[in-house]
Amino acid sequence: MRVLRFQARSFRNLCPDVLEVDAPMVVFHGRNGQGKTNALEALGVLGSLRSFRSARLADATPRGVAPAGLDVRAVVESEGQTRQFTFQSGEGGRRLHREERPVDAVTWLTSLRASWFSPADVGVVREEPVARRALLDRTILTLNPGYLSLARDHRRVLDQKAALYRSGRATDAELDVLDAQLVPLGARVTATRQATVEHVSPAFSRLYGEISGGEHAAVRLRSSLGEGDEAAMVERYAAAVGAQRALERERRRVLGGAQRDDLVFEVGGHPARTDASQGQARSVVLAWKLAEILAAGESGEVPIFLVDDLGSELDAQRTTAFVHRLHELGAQVFVSTTDVRAVPALAGSAVRLVSVDGGRFG
Repeated sequence: MRVLRFQARSFRNLCPDVLEVDAPMVVFHGRNGQGKTNALEALGVLGSLRSFRSARLADATPRGVAPAGLDVRAVVESEGQTRQFTFQSGEGGRRLHREERPVDAVTWLTSLRASWFSPADVGVVREEPVARRALLDRTILTLNPGYLSLARDHRRVLDQKAALYRSGRATDAELDVLDAQLVPLGARVTATRQATVEHVSPAFSRLYGEISGGEHAAVRLRSSLGEGDEAAMVERYAAAVGAQRALERERRRVLGGAQRDDLVFEVGGHPARTDASQGQARSVVLAWKLAEILAAGESGEVPIFLVDDLGSELDAQRTTAFVHRLHELGAQVFVSTTDVRAVPALAGSAVRLVSVDGGRFG
């Protein structure tokens, strides 16, 4: 997929000018604080329906602007067609239109998806499991947008069960109803995660070795539901929810399940979370992102890829290798940088340089 044209209205400090971006690599450059990352964020919102910088999309609305005014649009070439996508968000909720027709999130993400690397991503290796679960779930969505429906259903039932426990009035009958829904949903979530890790793992290990100069890395899913097929996970989960109910009621919280899964990275046979150096942590994240893009290309169209603050977390050699590999995999790459000298040349391909000054594109 490829973005041909882009426009953001009432999005942080960005001007509403239409920007032509039909190039294999687009570079937003300029001084700090001018809006380079804002442009990437807006593209990320189009490609993931969320911000990679803030948990609340409302934070992207400038002060003094009505929340209903946030509007990001793009003309995109994907699935053999060229179509316009319009994302709007405000007090009435989120509105998605493809070619002026309302679409749901799964349909949208089937046609327009984005992945990204930002300096903050390096911290995922050492953070709590929730951050790595989010990393894995974003990869699954890149490969299969339909996973969004499953993840939402699982979260909805899990939240209902958690709220019931917090109330202190959870009855066995109510919990039985919720567990009957939660067990198959949770098992399917974990089974999907397990299958994705198994699919991506070989490429991840190979790419890590290339990036790091021969070091070995591995990745696996750790889950209270164990390994095996989905049916086996359902059986173990059903037994667990019954055995732990008394303790859950006492603690007023949901214990084991898919919400406790963890993506475990290892470098040189040691857990990356505790033993990896900063350089190794960078290489882990880069290898995972590249493996994600490779897997996406094998099963469908390659998503656009965003690299924020190019050169801040990567040395020149690693930057060049990373961007070239993304290009080889067919990704349209958008980067932000304060120094265009950090941008590697793409042999035989034009690079679109876009200066950003006070939210205006030049």
